[in-house]
Order: sequence, then C-alpha cells, then structure tokens
Amino acid sequence: SFRSFAQQLNSLSETAMLAAENQMRSERMRSELITNVSHDIKTPLTSIINFVDLLQKPHSKEESQQYLEVLSRQSARMKKLIEDLMELSKANSGSIAVNLSTMDAGETVNQALGEFSDKLAQVPLEPVFRQPDEPLLIQADGRLTWRVLSNLLSNAVKYAMPGTRLY
Repeated sequence: SFRSFAQQLNSLSETAMLAAENQMRSERMRSELITNVSHDIKTPLTSIINFVDLLQKPHSKEESQQYLEVLSRQSARMKKLIEDLMELSKANSGSIAVNLSTMDAGETVNQALGEFSDKLAQVPLEPVFRQPDEPLLIQADGRLTWRVLSNLLSNAVKYAMPGTRLY
C-alpha cells in the first residue's frame, strides 16, 4: 500500500511540476506579448505626437495636408492595433462571438490572395496555391477566418524575403 501511495504522490508531483512549467511559459509569452504590443502601439503614437508638433509650427498649406494624411494613417493604424488587442483579450477570455457557417476553404484562400495581389506583387512575392478540384468545406466564422488569412498575408508582405514564393 505504501508503494501505491508513493507512486500516486510521485505522479501528483510530476503533474504539479508540469503545471508550474506551463504557467511559467505562459507568463513569459504574456510578457513578450505586452512588450511587442507596447512597441507596436508606441510607433504610431510617436509619429502622431511628432506630426502634431509639426502642425503647431509655421508651415505651408501643402505641408499641412501631408501632416494630416500621416496623422490620419497613423491614428487609423493605432486604432486597429488597439482593436486587435481587445479582440485578443476577448479570445483569451473565451468571450469572443463566433458565427460558424459552411465555407469553401479553397475559395476563401483564393479571395484573400486576390485581395492581397497588389501588395504581394509590390514586394514581390509569388503566391503558390493549389486549389482542390472539389470544394473543401469547413465550418468557420468568415470574419475570423478573414482576419487570420489577412494577418498571415500581411506578415508575409512585411517579413518574407522579396522575390520568393509564398506557399
């Protein structure tokens, strides 16, 4: 009976160690996320502050228009980053609304590639996608699926080596 008790105690100890390791990994990932998000938000905020400062100084009407365009673009970028952060928070808490519907995965990927064709061509990246002959039906939320594909393609445009293929 002591052997059985010892095995159960050892098993419990191993489970506790795994849980502690997972918690530490989760804390590190959370810390990295906060650092990355802070950096991503700081970039457009710094630009906004600098261009507001420029608008407060003497400048031409053309410069004023350029400054306002930058302010508009950077504030929209910052708004999107904050919305993404809020969406991530909802997803982590399990309170994100998911509206499942039947979708053709191949068609969805083709639509995303079509939307990004100009950006991919500018880098340039050559998308390689073999759409199945038969529809590949999935149950997914169209809005969330689009966000995933848009994020993947945006990251490819930003970070992939120019002149390569994108599978």
